[in-house]
Amino acid sequence: MSQPPPNWDVSLSGVPELVHIGAVSHGSERSSERYLVDEWCLYLYKYEATLLLGNALLDVKPGYVGVIPPGVAHEYRLRGRSDHLLARFKLQAGTEAVQVSSLQDLGRDFAGLAERFEHGMHVFDTRPQQATARIWDLLWELSDRSMRARPSRSRRHAALDQACRVIQSRLSERLSLSDLAAPAGVSPAHLTRLFRAELGVTATDYLRRCRLERALHLLTRSEIPVKEVACEVGIPDLHAFNKAVRRGYGVSPRELRARGGAPPLSEDLGNQFVLHPHIEVRAHDREAEISER
Repeated sequence: MSQPPPNWDVSLSGVPELVHIGAVSHGSERSSERYLVDEWCLYLYKYEATLLLGNALLDVKPGYVGVIPPGVAHEYRLRGRSDHLLARFKLQAGTEAVQVSSLQDLGRDFAGLAERFEHGMHVFDTRPQQATARIWDLLWELSDRSMRARPSRSRRHAALDQACRVIQSRLSERLSLSDLAAPAGVSPAHLTRLFRAELGVTATDYLRRCRLERALHLLTRSEIPVKEVACEVGIPDLHAFNKAVRRGYGVSPRELRARGGAPPLSEDLGNQFVLHPHIEVRAHDREAEISER
C-alpha cells in the first residue's frame, strides 16, 4: 500500500441492518469511479486499482478487503475489468465500537471469506437474517485481524497465528491437525507443541472454544434456527451441539437464546478450561474432535 490505511470505529455489538449484498463488475476499459453512499460498505476486491479514500491514496489488489463508513467519498482508478463483492449495511448507533482497518490484505484466507460472503448473497432473499449473520461475523473477524496487526501487540509464532486464522475461517468444517498445519508450514506435531507452549491448550480445546463463542454470538444476536447454528459452527449433529452448549454455558441452546446472553468463556485457557462454573469440557468429546491424518 502506498500509504497506511485509516482505521474506523465500528459499532458491532448490535445487529447490523443489511441493505444490499451482491457482486459488481465494471467494464474492461480504464476508468474512474467515485462513490458517496449513506451506508457502510464492505468490499471484497478481485482486481488491482488505486483507491483515493479521503486524503489517503491506497493500492488495492486481489485478496484485499475494504471497509468504508457512510458519507466518506471514495474513488477507484480502475485499470481494466474490475469485479468485486459488495455489502451495504447500517449499524446501530450508540453501541460499543471496535476498530477495523479500512483496507486489509487477507492473502490465502480471502477465498474462504469470499465463499462465506457469497453464501450470504445466495440466502439474502429467502433468509435475510442468515445473510446478516454472515456479514456481521465477517466484520468481527476483520476487527480481530485489525487488532492482531497492531505493532504494539505481542507477537505469537506466525504458524500459530495462521492455524488460528484457519480455524476461525473454517469453523463449519471438520478439521484435522493436518488441515491446520499445512497452511502454517509446520508439522502437526510441531503445531501441537505451539498450541501447548503459547496458549496452554490443545488445538481441539481451542477449536471447541471458538465454536462455542461463535454459537453464542449466533444464538443471541440472530434468529437463525438452532439446527442451522449447529451447522454453522461445525457441530451438525443436533444432540452433540446441545451437549456442547450445555457443557459450555450450563443451559440448552434455546434457553441461551431466550436469555439473550451467558457468562463469558473463561479466560484461563487451561487444558480442561472451565466454560461454566460447574462444567468442564474435556478433549475427548466427539463434537470438537481433531485427528491427525
